[in-house]
Amino acid sequence: MREQAGSRRGHLIRRTFVTLCVVCLTASITSCAETDAPGEGSRAEEPGAQATADTALRRIAADLLPAAEQRSGLSARMPVRLATRSRDELEAFLIAEMARQLPPDRLEAVVRTYARLGLVPDTLDLEPLLRELLLEQVVGYYDPGRDTLYVVEGVAESQLETVLVHELVHALQDQYMDLDSLMNANLEANDRGTAAQAAMEGHATFAMLEWQMAQLMGSDADLTQLPGLEALLEDDPLAAAGLEMPVLSEAPALIRESLLFPYLGGLLFVQQHWRGEWGRVPPLGTEMPVSTEQVLHPERFVPGQRDVPTEVSYAQPLPRGWDEVLTDGLGELETRLLLREFLPERETADRAAEGWDGDRYRLLDGPQGEAFLWVTVWDTERDALEFAQGVRAALDARYGGDPGAAGRRVTVERGVRFSRHIAIVTDVPAGAADSGEGLPPGAERFDLAEVAR
Repeated sequence: MREQAGSRRGHLIRRTFVTLCVVCLTASITSCAETDAPGEGSRAEEPGAQATADTALRRIAADLLPAAEQRSGLSARMPVRLATRSRDELEAFLIAEMARQLPPDRLEAVVRTYARLGLVPDTLDLEPLLRELLLEQVVGYYDPGRDTLYVVEGVAESQLETVLVHELVHALQDQYMDLDSLMNANLEANDRGTAAQAAMEGHATFAMLEWQMAQLMGSDADLTQLPGLEALLEDDPLAAAGLEMPVLSEAPALIRESLLFPYLGGLLFVQQHWRGEWGRVPPLGTEMPVSTEQVLHPERFVPGQRDVPTEVSYAQPLPRGWDEVLTDGLGELETRLLLREFLPERETADRAAEGWDGDRYRLLDGPQGEAFLWVTVWDTERDALEFAQGVRAALDARYGGDPGAAGRRVTVERGVRFSRHIAIVTDVPAGAADSGEGLPPGAERFDLAEVAR
């Protein structure tokens, strides 16, 4: 009977956690940085704005602040500014913020890149999808651009408390580290930005869940000692929580997993990191991961030691007639998601992505169509081999088993340069090699000297 009771309580805690994470998901995605929306001033800076903030909101936040401080390991250095927003104001903010972070040309380039990989439809209209996702469950968010925690008007107190604990941690983080500058610096560094967001969201989610556990148990709680959270990354979190979120549920797997990862993966990173000999050191500064590899493998993360991935650059100029659409890196997380999309076994996909030590891709427009070039760096020869085999099988599956019939030529080659194990992927139009107009530098022409520490 005791085991059954413990099992039920563990299930309740895990279910509650997933529910809370999903409810808080859209609340914190928007906590990156903000510029004023056209025609909108900062309410926190308007005369009397603080005085008009809801009295009950201030009281609840004041009551919860000590818990947020205790669970996060951060003491408030100054008061936290609070304000309310209507749903219309929230939507205006989201539209302005998305336009700033993902202007139309970059938005189109991102969709084209992931469509080339087969991860999203090439007809995907990403901007309205992201807007619907963010509005589906939003309750509140912290805006580091204005140093203000906003809550949507009319939220029930029972729902508000959990979100406030989460967002109060973001407000405390911002008092120790400039979140606005951090997020701005990573706008065009995909993997590093995801790792930073996972550290911030995982930290806030840890404090939120541990506080909620204490409320459920009626006593103190230590989340570092709770086993079984790893299973949350293996299950469908929406189904596990029994929640109906049609927009998120129906979004492409890449988008759904990318939105959930900072909360679920970030939580596991903080939990396992805090179990170690360093104790509860907030993941700020040198304690912050610099790649999703470090988030996915927190047991390898050593505080103060910057395991910076190998930097990959494209030094050769493009041949005449070729233009660069987008260049960035996928990192271990998105490499894993790509392989999971097309390989039949999840474990095989994850193993093929493990050992990642840096990557950079280029999506190009050429005389005969799109070309995707991808240089990846691996810890060992075996890692590079497993990736090469996995990505070749994934890309074959992406093109129905016959890239040639789909008008594509896919190659995967391995090599070693400066003791770094390299795998280079090219996905180009089938006739590009025979074109007299020049082929972009692929595996057969790529200078591995361009890969440097």
